[in-house]
Amino acid sequence: MKIERSKERISASEMRDFAIKIYQKNGEPEYISCFIQNVSEGGMSGILDEHLELKDGDIVSGVIEGDEFQMKIRFQGNISWIKADPKSYRFGINFTNEIMLPDVLIARIMAVA
Repeated sequence: MKIERSKERISASEMRDFAIKIYQKNGEPEYISCFIQNVSEGGMSGILDEHLELKDGDIVSGVIEGDEFQMKIRFQGNISWIKADPKSYRFGINFTNEIMLPDVLIARIMAVA
């Protein structure tokens, strides 16, 4: 089944200036900090260099932070996929509600791409 996107996905090969910080998993305190791999209004993916304590369907909440903007973008969503390879763990989050991406984040991502 092919999924059609209603919003364009913004991605970049190097997103080290922007972090995903997860503070809660399934209603329990949890702390995971990693880098964004790609982001859109409907979801994002992250990448870690260490083992993930997440599984498909986990409900997570946290913030997106960046050195170039003063705000923290809050999100809540569920883990939609996890992929592990020898060097990293990657995961996807589908947001419960779409988020508004600030112009500075969009501009920075497009500049890096």
